[in-house]
Amino acid sequence: MIYVLFPFSALFVLYLRQENRYRFRPATILKVGLTALLALCLLAGLIGGFTLPGLLFFCGMCCAVPGDYFLQFIRRDNSKFIRGICAFGVTQLFYLTALHLLVPVTRAELFCLLGFAAATAFVKLHFRWDTSAADPWLTLYTALVTLTGAKAASLLFAVPASPELLLLGMGGILFYLSDMVLGLWNYQKTHILLADLNWLLYFYGQFLLAAGILFDRL
Repeated sequence: MIYVLFPFSALFVLYLRQENRYRFRPATILKVGLTALLALCLLAGLIGGFTLPGLLFFCGMCCAVPGDYFLQFIRRDNSKFIRGICAFGVTQLFYLTALHLLVPVTRAELFCLLGFAAATAFVKLHFRWDTSAADPWLTLYTALVTLTGAKAASLLFAVPASPELLLLGMGGILFYLSDMVLGLWNYQKTHILLADLNWLLYFYGQFLLAAGILFDRL
């Protein structure tokens, strides 16, 4: 995946530039293209050596492609925003299942889940996010991404440790953090720097997840 990092990063910088210039159409195309690129990498990895977790991550990444498209309408069309939430909810289900196949439930995961659930509840309640327009879908999605984030964080404590699990762990944590930042941007402060941080965490979280699955393959 090291060879994919450079073109991926170049596309990401171009995408960020379009978003910061409020060019909706080219930004949408580049956003979908970034995730599609990672999906193609996962497909190439499956061709090179099939694994069930790899297949599940590929399916999840494929669901993230329409999710990225619909989430572009977060403030333009609530019905499309909800479709994006649902698409990413399915993505989380695929990722969570794959991670559980790789590492069964551990004590560390239970502690991580308590911590992540507390953090999610605190952020949502403290900042008084009004998610009624997108509920119950957004609440269900938040629960799923919290479960996935906690599972990913527990991989950092897996024994024996491996580079693959560390990459997956860091990727899942970044994905979770991106959604927390997205909530802050959408419901609290609409500053472009928060949006930039969300996109940075999300795309490199996805990249690390793909890199963990494809470690030593691409």
